[in-house]
Amino acid sequence: MNLNNDEYAKRIAVLERKVAREKKARNLAENQLEKYSLEIYETNQSLQKSLAFSKRKQAELAYLGQASIEVASEQSLNELMAQTVSLTGKFADAACGFYLVTDRSEFVDKENVQVWQGDNSWRSDIDFVMQTSQVLPLNQKEPFESWLVSPVDDVTFECKNDYKWITYTNFSLLNNRVAWIVFFSSAEYIDEETLYVLETSRTHLLSGIRKRLTDVKILKRTVQLQDTVSSLEQAKRQLVQSEKMASLGQLAAGVAHEINNPIAFIHSNMQVLQDYLNDYKELDTQIRKYLATDQIFDQAAYDSLCESIEFSYIQEDSELLLNTNLEGLDRVKEIVENLKSFSHAGDQKFSEISLYECVEAALKIAWNSLKYDHQVENNLDVADSIVLGNLGQLQQVFVNLFINSAHAMEGGGQLSISQTLLPDSIIVHVTDCGSGMDQDTVNKLFTPFFTTKPVGVGTGLGLSISYAILEAHSATIEVDSILGKGTTFNITFPLI
Repeated sequence: MNLNNDEYAKRIAVLERKVAREKKARNLAENQLEKYSLEIYETNQSLQKSLAFSKRKQAELAYLGQASIEVASEQSLNELMAQTVSLTGKFADAACGFYLVTDRSEFVDKENVQVWQGDNSWRSDIDFVMQTSQVLPLNQKEPFESWLVSPVDDVTFECKNDYKWITYTNFSLLNNRVAWIVFFSSAEYIDEETLYVLETSRTHLLSGIRKRLTDVKILKRTVQLQDTVSSLEQAKRQLVQSEKMASLGQLAAGVAHEINNPIAFIHSNMQVLQDYLNDYKELDTQIRKYLATDQIFDQAAYDSLCESIEFSYIQEDSELLLNTNLEGLDRVKEIVENLKSFSHAGDQKFSEISLYECVEAALKIAWNSLKYDHQVENNLDVADSIVLGNLGQLQQVFVNLFINSAHAMEGGGQLSISQTLLPDSIIVHVTDCGSGMDQDTVNKLFTPFFTTKPVGVGTGLGLSISYAILEAHSATIEVDSILGKGTTFNITFPLI
């Protein structure tokens, strides 16, 4: 094809414009690609930073989480401190670390201090610990409020081992003791963010230490309280027993008289029986004489001998005397058993008991104070008066009430014991027609050492101890009294 110059020029111009457009497009593409590459690089850098930040935060959270678990655990303070050194050392990338306890700036059990190593092992190195103590402010009286960091080069420290930083803090313990945690680092610098995390961990650790110290204090206090309670219980038992003995002392003359009466007639009966025994021997001797001399010993002779010693009367009277003696001995036995039941300290165990039988036993103990001028009625029902209690202690309560009633009825009168049965309880009423009391006296009645009796007659403890005994039995006691007319003690016992 033959083209003229104008056509060539036009075609060349078209090609040049096309090349220019392509060049421009390529430049635009290259610029866009460079921009995208830069954006991708910046995004990648940002992602790497974010990933590093996330990993760091994850490590921080894992460290704080594990530290919180250790603080909340039931492990001992010594175990907690060891775990804290290990966890914190790994988190802070420390070269080594340890904890120790001082008492007024002096080491406690320094021979057993273990040094944690970066490979998570422990070793004993007392020289290293002793040299470290030279750079710690052990004389500091007040505990630190944060971690302290010092360059190793700034202190006199012979065992540097390329350590560049020493980080430490302390905590107050009991009895002027102080716990120290120390770390050494070979890093060029101590990261500020790490110190912030360590501060958070330190707060948690301080709470854990205080909790354990509080538990120790509570435990010691509990032991002291238990000892005190045991001492008070022992003192209470001794007081109750002493009051029993005091009551027995007041009743001693009457009790002795109660025992002496049957003993006296038993003694008299035994003398008569001794005479009867001599008569038996005499009868035997006479019979043997008859037989030895070949005399005729027939019924008439035997009757004659028996009549001479009043044998029939002896037989009849001997049986009567023996029965009387046995009754007297039973009476003595009963008195002794009641006294033994009353005075025996025994244990504090409760069992099912009959208030009727308890009152009967108490009446027998106090009987000598009542039998001459007083009439006594025990109207308690045997079947309805079963409660859970300690027989000896409740006997003591009723003996105190009966003796007080006898003293209130100085010229004689009637003492009655009755009951009111409720669905879940029984009320025992002890009523006398004595001198009665005014309200002021009633209000003080159960106060220890308060008594209206003359000096030497009352201890002032009987009713206060009775009140404590009834309280231990979940029983209550109320007093209705009219001056000059009499008094009623109303004791409410829960039924079984």
